[in-house]
Parts: sequence; structure tokens; C-alpha cells
Amino acid sequence: MPDDAAREKVDILRAMGAEVRCVRPVSITHPDHHVNVACRRAAQEEGAIFADQFENAANFRAHLDTGREIWEQSGGKLDAFVSGAGTGGTIGGVSQYLKAKDPSIQIALIDPPGSGLYNKVTRGVMYTREEAEGKRLRNPFDTITEGIGINRLTNNFAQARVDKAFRGTDREAVEMAAYLLRNDGLFIGSSSAMNCVGAVKMARELGPGHIIATILCDGGARHLSKFHSPEYLAQHALTPTAQGRGLDFVA
Repeated sequence: MPDDAAREKVDILRAMGAEVRCVRPVSITHPDHHVNVACRRAAQEEGAIFADQFENAANFRAHLDTGREIWEQSGGKLDAFVSGAGTGGTIGGVSQYLKAKDPSIQIALIDPPGSGLYNKVTRGVMYTREEAEGKRLRNPFDTITEGIGINRLTNNFAQARVDKAFRGTDREAVEMAAYLLRNDGLFIGSSSAMNCVGAVKMARELGPGHIIATILCDGGARHLSKFHSPEYLAQHALTPTAQGRGLDFVA
């Protein structure tokens, strides 16, 4: 896994008995990208399986069930679903299921800084030739959000039926997490916070009286060293200020 991920993720995996190799973040075209390293390692070990979560269609197919759960728990009374995309499996599977049930349900992507999926949805082009993965110079601090955002079209995201996209900022995600902790007792991670930012943006676009679903896909305990670290946030001028003052920090 990338060595810039929150260290709690490594610690949890090792506590469960996994051998974790942390590598420098590089383009997917580089042989030392963590996906390529994992693929080679699996090929070298007898009986090993490379899950290939970005491209393996079992990912989005599993989330057809997630879509079914959302449909059943909402009683089919749903106007929109909003989610970020990393592998694309969640938004791929959920959107396919919900659209099959009711094509009028709007599916929206929320995309963090440094990701090209917003452009793909809104303009049909993910990046300029100079920004293509493998040529684009990586900003060491593209975003504080982990788990969503990417600069290539995965097989799983290609299955998604997305109507529109919103951009989210690091400031919005940090403030959202602080607000939900203070007001709702929800201790969420960065991907979940960005999903909630997207849900608010969609709610403001649709207006009162609509039902919008999203997913809280990661807990805050996996992000103590970065997203929920006062010192880390202060270093990047992201100390939350919202606390109890409402949702006016979402643009």
C-alpha cells in the first residue's frame, strides 16, 4: 500500500496477521505502483490470489446488493444517491441497481481535489494529455481524503450510471467530519465525510422534500494520524472551525 496512507490502516492489517509492504506513491504505469507490486508478489507465491479490486468486476457486482439494501430500506422512496469513487465498485453497483428499479433516481459523484473523475462525468474527458497518469506530476498533498479519487477510468467505475458530479474540498470534508461528530455523534473517516459533503450539495440542488442517500464507508479510528490529527490539520491550514454552526461551510 502507499506509504502516505494513515498509519492506522497498516497497523490494523498487521495486527490481523497480514504482511504489509509500504511503497512510495507513483503512477499506475510505474512498476513500483502498489497495485503492480501486489500483482507481482501474488504471481511469485504458490496459491496466492491477486484481488485486483480496481478492475475485478466482482467488486461492482457485490455492490448490487448494497443498492438493493438502499432500495429496500428506503421503501423505494429515493430521489438521489451520492458517493465518491476509488475503485468505483460502490457507485458502479449501487447506480446499476437503483437505475434498474427507477431510472429517475439521480446518481451523483462527489470528487476530491487531485482526482479527474469530475471532469470525466461533466466533460467526458478525464484530463489533458499532459495530465494523464504516468505523465502528470503528483502533488504530494493533492488531498487529505483517502480512499476516493483517481486519475484513470477503472473497469468498476465504467459500470457506473452517473448523472452529475460535484467537486468537494478538503476544507469541506474536515468541517463536515467535525460537524457530524459534534452534532450527531458520528465519528467518520475522510471518504464518509466527503460523501456527506456531496449529499448536502445534492440536497441544496434538489431543494426541500427530497430523499438522498449516501454511504458512511469508513470510520474515524482509521484516520487518527492524518484526517483527525489536530497537528496534521494545522500544518495544512485545515483546523476545523465549524463545530456547531451548521452546514454553511459546504459551498
